[in-house]
Amino acid sequence: MLRRHIAAAAALVLLASIGCDTPPPQLKPLKKIVEIPAANLPADMRLFNWTDRRGSGSCVIASSCYNFNWSDQEERAMDWRRRYAGGQTETTIRRKHDAEQIPYYFTRSADMEFLEWCNKTRRSALIWFFQSHCVNFVGISRDPSRPTDPTQYVWLCDNNRPMRYLRIPKAEFARRWAGYGGFGLTPAAAPLPPPLFDARS
Repeated sequence: MLRRHIAAAAALVLLASIGCDTPPPQLKPLKKIVEIPAANLPADMRLFNWTDRRGSGSCVIASSCYNFNWSDQEERAMDWRRRYAGGQTETTIRRKHDAEQIPYYFTRSADMEFLEWCNKTRRSALIWFFQSHCVNFVGISRDPSRPTDPTQYVWLCDNNRPMRYLRIPKAEFARRWAGYGGFGLTPAAAPLPPPLFDARS
């Protein structure tokens, strides 16, 4: 019995000495995790605009569905797609959120700080943009395909052409958004965590 304990102790000493001679792994500093745009919903989850029986577009509902899908509420997005259609106003879309007890944040004054906050917390927001139209704000950043371009762009997902994001210089966007009324709304759901990355690279 004693021999067994001595052998085990000797093995531990040997292992410990081997471990001490082994240098610790070289840990690389964490990367700044950036996704462009910040609310980068997979393309197959971005809804196209649709019309109701009278031919009225459903851009505000489609933009609401983008918000829900991005905030991990896919069933709600499917339910809204099934139940609602046609044009909306600031009042009617807020009324729908209120009726279903969906908390949200909003602006009606083209508040760029509101969108900056959405960008920092990785939220999408439906906004009035283009003539009588609603799209999704999905981020603010430089264009990674233009590494020498210092311009900050606002990125939009237009439900009439949702497969590719639109990019508008930030100053131009702010002016145009105010001209279209300046309304924006985002659900008060918890923001999504940043994307994973390979720590070895």
